[in-house]
Amino acid sequence: MTRRWAALVAAALVLCAAAGCGRVPAEPEPIRFVAVELPGGARPQVLAAAGDDLLIGVRRDDGPTLPGVLRRAQDGRVTEIPTRPASPYGRTAAWYSLVTDGERVLGIGGDRGGAHGNVRWSVWSGGPAGISEQAQAFSTFGGWGAGDLVGAALTPSGPALVGTWQSTGAGLDVALWTAVDDTWTRHDPTGTPLASTGDLLGFPTAATGSGPGILVVGWQYALGPEDGQQPVVWRSDAGGEGWTRTALPDSGSAGTAVAARCSEGTCLVVGRVDGEVALWRSTAGTWTRVPGVPPIGVGDDDPLPAPLPSGQGWEQFVSDGGRLKVVTGDGSGTAVRPVEGPTGAVSAAVRVGGSVYLLAGPDPASPQLWCADAAAFGDATG
Repeated sequence: MTRRWAALVAAALVLCAAAGCGRVPAEPEPIRFVAVELPGGARPQVLAAAGDDLLIGVRRDDGPTLPGVLRRAQDGRVTEIPTRPASPYGRTAAWYSLVTDGERVLGIGGDRGGAHGNVRWSVWSGGPAGISEQAQAFSTFGGWGAGDLVGAALTPSGPALVGTWQSTGAGLDVALWTAVDDTWTRHDPTGTPLASTGDLLGFPTAATGSGPGILVVGWQYALGPEDGQQPVVWRSDAGGEGWTRTALPDSGSAGTAVAARCSEGTCLVVGRVDGEVALWRSTAGTWTRVPGVPPIGVGDDDPLPAPLPSGQGWEQFVSDGGRLKVVTGDGSGTAVRPVEGPTGAVSAAVRVGGSVYLLAGPDPASPQLWCADAAAFGDATG
């Protein structure tokens, strides 16, 4: 090697060292969660934020009533909210959904039974002093045309339930139930965007309150020359009226919306596109796909909790090969941090006061409750 080349190589090495060449980027600091044990053998199933307290829908293996609701305060104290079943299936129900606005509580329970093993649905309503099952006629949620219940929502106009029911056009319609006093009534979706047709079939997966109305997420399948599966949202005006349907953008060859959360005029939706996690955001009524989300694989049966709004940003928990990660983002970009403590799948995530709670575990049917300090998340993009 000539002196000239030796000098050039030496200079290059100095510049490379100054620029950090060859350094392995440090892995971001993990978010540390600790397990939260519940009294009396209670197994958590669903979560809801009630102001600065956490509501936990639980199920016990024995007792006169298997479903229960616990309230966990910021100081860790746990108290029980009485539950009052009104039917045999209500006494043995598992929780499918629990929502609250701090004063009202609305829940969906279910237990399989009958000759065909269908879910026998129960609806629960009340407040901090107690939650009671609202017994309904069998045909309200069951019968020949029955589908499923996928979510509950509390709106300024009253409570609502969302599910599916046999369509007069094709397949199943997106179904809406509203209540007067303790009686629930299903609305006829014929001629509205909730109805399926011979060209377009709708499949809801979850629902949440959105300002004065309701946001339903899911997917639609178009039949015809350009058939395919698209993630979609249905949105209502006040009281479950004035529905619109919007196919979410940048949805690849196949996608579905799985869960959603709305806060202060902005809605966040998480789902799958071509087998990878995807997020969408609505601002001023316009939906855009969130850029920069890393390519984390997610299967058709893998649960995805609703995103958590965080100031001007958001947080999304996802399982990557059994290892939990949190994807955070805001207007400036996205970042990924590992999660220490829980493993497996995450079925629920809520932010309550200064804490973030998860339901997570290797078995989605039997998760553990976990808690972390919200301050550990810092800015959305770290």
